[in-house]
Amino acid sequence: MLEHRELGKWVGRVSLRGGSVRVIPLLVLALLCAGSLAGVSAAEEYGKVTSSKVAEGIYLFTASPYGDVGFGGNAVAILTEEGVVLFDTGGTPAGAQVILEEVRKLTSQPVRYVINSHWHWDHWAGNQVVQKAFPGTGIISSDKNRDLMIHVAVPWNAPGLERDLPGYISYLKKQLADAETKQAPEADLAKQKALLAADEDFLEQKRSVTYTFPNLTFSESLTLLLGSREIRILRARAITPGDTYVYLPKERVLITGDILVNPVPFAVGGTYPQDWIATLEKLDALETEVIIPGHGEAEHDKKYLEQNLKLFRHVLADVKEAKANGMTLEQTKESLAKNAEAYAADLGLAERLLPSFKGYFLEVFTNRAYHELEKPLDDSPTS
Repeated sequence: MLEHRELGKWVGRVSLRGGSVRVIPLLVLALLCAGSLAGVSAAEEYGKVTSSKVAEGIYLFTASPYGDVGFGGNAVAILTEEGVVLFDTGGTPAGAQVILEEVRKLTSQPVRYVINSHWHWDHWAGNQVVQKAFPGTGIISSDKNRDLMIHVAVPWNAPGLERDLPGYISYLKKQLADAETKQAPEADLAKQKALLAADEDFLEQKRSVTYTFPNLTFSESLTLLLGSREIRILRARAITPGDTYVYLPKERVLITGDILVNPVPFAVGGTYPQDWIATLEKLDALETEVIIPGHGEAEHDKKYLEQNLKLFRHVLADVKEAKANGMTLEQTKESLAKNAEAYAADLGLAERLLPSFKGYFLEVFTNRAYHELEKPLDDSPTS
């Protein structure tokens, strides 16, 4: 079994047994089912960057999935009279290049700062592109996150680049060759070829990354004052121990990174249930008009944030009850799994997303919550 690695929310697990390959889809495939690329087969639609204005001088950049193997986290451009601040830089260097091209259309000001939200590399693979274009750019993150980017992200992703993803691409090539031998319909072959090309491009992009780490760090908070903008940069311990998020009090804009992910919370890679809840409570207390999650469109109310809070509290309460009743971890996980639909209902989640919800939130959150009740969790990125 080739275990899942955080490869920009990579394809999942690829199991090699007797020469066969079985792929268990990851959240990206659930997002495809949700409609992000429904009915789209053109190769140019893979990894396509789209921009939208979410507030005055604040722009959100989203990327469509890269084939069926990964996708990029949201990036946000904050324009000021004294330069641009980018929150995250996307999942690939090519995506970051598109973001910079779009920013240049919006302003003649240089990028002064980049803020990295957390160590999952679908959020900072474009750092090198920005720093090359603007050599004086300050790259900001919490000191804990910088440490994780250097000492965790690089080794964590290496097996995916060196073995797992190349193995999956080889599997796709064999599938395509078999389809051609069987003279499959040309439309089907075109889809397979476009998918293969997108996956190969994703691997090439990831291999082209020059790891570019923050050169400015803070412990708990940092404030940038640029022109009329006050940009508060804060640390949390939620999805990772070094989460970095941003709040603009004047504009009432909150940028969360993966502390919020729409449509399914992502808990793989080490998460801290009680601290995550406390963080969401803190965010809920802020005055906000726009909330930009780490994945998904901007929210213009607190509904999704509050749905997450309801879900997390619900699951944690049931884990506490199960443990208090003497249930083992495995018994607790089995019990909560049976109630998955009720938990998903806290988010108003579509039934088609239930498998992703179970695998990439419920199972992991239950496991971490149970262990957290036994003793404080350390900073190891485990699932």
